Amino acid sequence: MNSILKIKNLKDSFTDSEGRIADYIIENKEEVCNLTTGELAEITETSPASVIRFAKKLGYSGFQELKIAIAKDTPKYEMDIEKLYEAITLQDATEEIMEKVAIENIKAIKDTITLLNKEIIDISVEAIDKANYVNIFGVGSSGLVGEDLQYKMVRIGTKAGFHPDPHLQIVSASNMQEGDLAIGISHSGRTKETFNALKIAKNSGAKTISITKYGSNPVSDIADIKLYTTEVERHLRMGAISSRIAQLTIIDILFINLVKKNYNKMQEKIIKTGNLIDNLKIN
Repeated sequence: MNSILKIKNLKDSFTDSEGRIADYIIENKEEVCNLTTGELAEITETSPASVIRFAKKLGYSGFQELKIAIAKDTPKYEMDIEKLYEAITLQDATEEIMEKVAIENIKAIKDTITLLNKEIIDISVEAIDKANYVNIFGVGSSGLVGEDLQYKMVRIGTKAGFHPDPHLQIVSASNMQEGDLAIGISHSGRTKETFNALKIAKNSGAKTISITKYGSNPVSDIADIKLYTTEVERHLRMGAISSRIAQLTIIDILFINLVKKNYNKMQEKIIKTGNLIDNLKIN
């Protein structure tokens, strides 16, 4: 995974000193590659030991290996384009908001693709394909994503359910059994209703998939299969918008791969349901 993206997505797990180191590296990618461990420690008011621990927490042998990774992962054109990623402000004109929303959403998709693991996607598709029943959990904006996933599943003949009422999600989770699949969607991974439903489904014998932001969180920690979106900066609720876009990207990837896996069988169902919906349109 890209070193800077890894730092951004793990920020919630950092200590205060690690957070200062992370902030400096994110804001000064070019400069940090020329610093020693002691110099970075002095700038961030930490210690050389803290810098080394920070690098090891990211999976590197030390600060030197982290610097090499940063240099490789951050070509100059990426440094220049990151200047476009600016927070939306109350003073922005309509044209500025249009551009910033588009850029934030593109960034969320791009960073999420970087986080995704091909093998985990294939395992997820296989789990959906083999499931007797797919039960989807999520509330708020994640619930909208869950509803979209259910719609896609039903169109291709997969038995799937989504209940907007969190109480019904828990009740339906308790009726799941071995051979079923539960999918919990929560950007933070800390949504109590989604966590409870997924846990109940797991205890009932169902296999579980989580779709959360990157890193350890209650929802992903209990899931058998973990899918991650990128952490999203939250300015004027842009986080809720971009996180939904990132989640929908994963849903679309799963759906397309599922159709590809069973194309001959599902093509007829897609055409049939498409024709039925077309008949409902006003001529």
